[in-house]
Order: sequence, then structure tokens, then C-alpha cells
Amino acid sequence: MLNRRAILLSAAMAPAILRTARADDVREVTVAVSSTSFVLGGVRIGEQTGLFEKNGLKPRIVVMDSGNAAMSALIGRSAQFAVAGPGEVLAAKARGVDVVVAASLYRGFAGFVVLSKAVAAKLPAKPDSPLHDRLKALDGLAIAVPSATSALLAPIRTAVTEAGAKVRFPYMAQPAMVSALETGAIDGMVAAFPFAGTPILKGTGVLWLDGPGGDLPDFALPSSSSTLHATGEYVAANMDTVRRFQRALIDIGSFIQAQPDAARAALAKGYPTLAADEIALAFAKQKDNWTKPFLSVADMRQELKLLQSSVDLPGLANIDVAKLIVPPPA
Repeated sequence: MLNRRAILLSAAMAPAILRTARADDVREVTVAVSSTSFVLGGVRIGEQTGLFEKNGLKPRIVVMDSGNAAMSALIGRSAQFAVAGPGEVLAAKARGVDVVVAASLYRGFAGFVVLSKAVAAKLPAKPDSPLHDRLKALDGLAIAVPSATSALLAPIRTAVTEAGAKVRFPYMAQPAMVSALETGAIDGMVAAFPFAGTPILKGTGVLWLDGPGGDLPDFALPSSSSTLHATGEYVAANMDTVRRFQRALIDIGSFIQAQPDAARAALAKGYPTLAADEIALAFAKQKDNWTKPFLSVADMRQELKLLQSSVDLPGLANIDVAKLIVPPPA
């Protein structure tokens, strides 16, 4: 837990952090999440620093196998919020489900493409080859992704298709990808850290594409890899709770920018099984992705365009993306 002096120093630079809820006015909400990857890094920092409680909220995180499973928990009313890629809310809306985006938890693309070391050695390109050559070299490979509507799929599929490659994308949960890569059941995987880092550190995998590092063409870049969803019915009846969540995310972003060392320490507490060098690297590369909690209509249009290029789902063309966004607090 951060000391009181560190919190107060951050508060001086970000006045919103001073807002503190009464102990008897802290609301517990269940949040179904697609994984424990670093797309959840800002939320973990918020948990460790007490910034959710300061805004009158206590999120109970429930980890699911995929974004699709997290959305099912939301729609089935076993969770008040779900964390998944924006493609999940678009797919649900296309099916007639009343869901909206309350905030963005991770700006940009969080995915890394990791290939089996044996597979990478046989390809005509190398990990340091030009981007187009690396994308084209993926032709014919089986590269695992979490689901058809995962935020990790559409950007990669869009980029490899443009490069002239045809890739098979089997579906599996991110934790299962590591062993599947080692056994040769798949040739590669699209995952966020820490899952993407495991085969690299073990020497069984090779980093082929670095999403957060900019290894995607601009036309394939998503606006967000992880968004906070709720049903329209829940938002209408519980706007104050939604606002508390949004304000907590604003405070988390301010805290990361004002107190990066303290934020990195909080991230380490949120991921206690990871080594200090893993935390330091992840924080340095991705800290800014946790500080932009809201999407614009243009952002959602880009997400819709990417999803349409990846899946053939009736109803997508009829979605008014402006109606999917819960505006930020005034």
C-alpha cells in the first residue's frame, strides 16, 4: 500500500484524487474480466492505491476465459460490469443486446504476436525484418486468439490480409496458449503480457510483432484493447455508480502521470507473481495506455471498421456507434 505522503503529493497535482467517499457509501460491484493481462494494469493500480474506494466503489474482479464469456456474465446479470474488447460490445449490439461502453481501460493495441521458436526458424523472414515481410511470412500458420470478436484478432487479421497472407486463427484462452505453443498445437499466439512474455522468457517463443511498440500499420490500429461495458438498463438505473467508476479511472490516470514510481510499485503489488524486471518493462511500455479512459465516436467507428473486416456478422452496418458511448462526467 502506498504511504499517505505519496498519495497526498499525487493529490496536489491531481485535485480529483482528494475526493473521498464515506466508508458507509462504498458500493461493491462485480466486474467480469476477459483475462488478468496487463490491459487490466490501471485497474490493478487503482485497487492497490485505494482510488476506487476514494470514489465510493469496490470492484470485485471475476476472471473469465475470454471477452465473450465476460459479456455473457454481464448479459446474464451475474456481473454489473464486463471488461472486454470493444468488438464484444459491437457484436452484442448487432445481435440486439442493449450494452454500452462506459470507459476505456487500455488505449491502443495490447497484443503481441509470439511464434514458436521452431516455426520462426523456418520462415523466410526474421524478427527484425521489415514489417510487411514479417506479416507476409505468417501465411499458412495457425495463430491462436481468444475469440472471434476479441480485440486481439481484428487488428492482426486486417494487417496480415493486407500483406497478402492467409492465417488460421484457432480460439483459446490466453493462459492455455503457452502450453499449446510448446506442444506444437499452434504455430503462434496473439496475447497481451504477461502471457505473451512467458514463452519468450522460457526460450520456446520468439517475439514476432510488438503491438504496443508500434508493429502494426496505422489502418489496422485499434482505438482500445479493453473497454468497460454495462447494459443500457443498468446505466439508466445506476448512473451514479457508473460515474464513480469513470471518476476512479480518471484519478488512476492522473496518479500514474503524477507519481509513476509509486504507480509502478502498485502495479507490482497487483501482479505479485511477476519479477521486478517484468513489471518495470511492462510499466515503461504501457503506462500511458492506462491514462486515457474515454473513447470518441470516431474511435468507435474505427473499432466497427476493424470488426467488419474480421467477421461477417449481420447487423453491424446498422449500429449507431454514438449511442454506444456513455459520456464522461462533466
